[in-house]
Amino acid sequence: MSTNKSSSYMQVTLNRVDNTETVSSPHTYAHSGGGSDAQMGKNNVPATTLLDRPQISNLLITSAMVGLPIASLENGKWRKQPNIVAPSSPEVAQVKLEDMVGKGGALGCFASQGLTSEGFPRTTRRVEKLSFDMDAVSPPIANLFRRVITTEVPTLAFDRVLLYENDGVVLDELLSHRLGLVPVAGPVSLMEYITESSQASFQSLDPKRVLLFELEAEAEKNVAVTPVYSGQLRWVPLPGQEGFQQRPNDLSATQDDEDNQVFVVHPDILLTKLGPGQRLKLRAMAVKGIGAVHTKWSPVSACYYEMKTSIELTEPVVGKAAEELVKMCPKGVFGLVKVPKEDMEDEEEDAKLRVGLSKDSEELSTKPVSVSAIVLDGNKCTISRECLRTDLYPELENKVKIQKNKTSVRFHIESVGQLRSVQIFRTALTLFAERVRYLAQVIQDTEVTGTVLE
Repeated sequence: MSTNKSSSYMQVTLNRVDNTETVSSPHTYAHSGGGSDAQMGKNNVPATTLLDRPQISNLLITSAMVGLPIASLENGKWRKQPNIVAPSSPEVAQVKLEDMVGKGGALGCFASQGLTSEGFPRTTRRVEKLSFDMDAVSPPIANLFRRVITTEVPTLAFDRVLLYENDGVVLDELLSHRLGLVPVAGPVSLMEYITESSQASFQSLDPKRVLLFELEAEAEKNVAVTPVYSGQLRWVPLPGQEGFQQRPNDLSATQDDEDNQVFVVHPDILLTKLGPGQRLKLRAMAVKGIGAVHTKWSPVSACYYEMKTSIELTEPVVGKAAEELVKMCPKGVFGLVKVPKEDMEDEEEDAKLRVGLSKDSEELSTKPVSVSAIVLDGNKCTISRECLRTDLYPELENKVKIQKNKTSVRFHIESVGQLRSVQIFRTALTLFAERVRYLAQVIQDTEVTGTVLE
């Protein structure tokens, strides 16, 4: 449950935040007074209390590749190429890829992943940032949704490794651990969990529960150090997995095809290094799991929410005080607008500020004007409290009011890359609804008995 608008705000002052009680569940007020159970709950819950009715709006998805420089393949590494213009067609992109590989790409695994028309590895297209507003929700419910995203949305991850040869510098157990943290994408919705009754092993591979990868690398004898990257892991389809896709370079693939593709999300993760003539040969098994078991199955690298900030100017802030207010805020929360100036104390200053307020009014264009502060975007505020420092700016005392809304939050989700951010969001909503329905059924089926403690 959540409270009305006025009681859900927290007042932010220079040295503290005045907390406000919000109703997140019936037991908040259940035992704060005498009488029977019904009377205690009924008499103490404020009349303004409303049920949680979460409303989601303002969804924004941003690719992690936005703003990055054009990349190319050079000696097995993605390097910035300032002189390369982004290809305008898939054919041009393919030609440039072949040219770059031919110039000395030591690892063919990077070439197999391909480039987008912007020049980035195609496998990173699922690395996205999703943000949205959630209103009319109490903190426990918002936190429950966050935990569902981080720990309940299933993904695929390497869970079993069979090492045949490992002459490299990294020990077997450390190499297995590094492999387990390599993000791998696949048709999660088509896979099944491994259970106690249906265990998986390398001798008995179940195509419904296992994706098999192999890696075999051998260092040249005349090369001092040969790095081994995650992109060298090769998927080996099992019988019955013919419907799964392995077409990261197919620009004509549909969205459903992309969701079912099997690939290593980041092909440039360093696994180990080999000396001259050393070998590495292994098989790795990717299985379905959730982050509650191990964080390697978590689909997000970051998932958090922040309470929305409300900033209000209780009194007009004009003139030099307005200019100081704009300068002191490091995030650009405040701005300036021109307003008519009633009192002319300095004619020279007024003459400098004479500008037209309206093209349609000659009367307004001849009036002296000043500047007044306004709030441009309260969501940019990071609670630096600079605008509340009356010791440095006494003219702003009691003129700026900052509040945090406990029932209105802004969510931020950063995907690792196994799933698209939309997939994570939709799956989390489905799981959240299932948890709520299950809880409601348990409550309905539970018979409450006992006596009231005085």
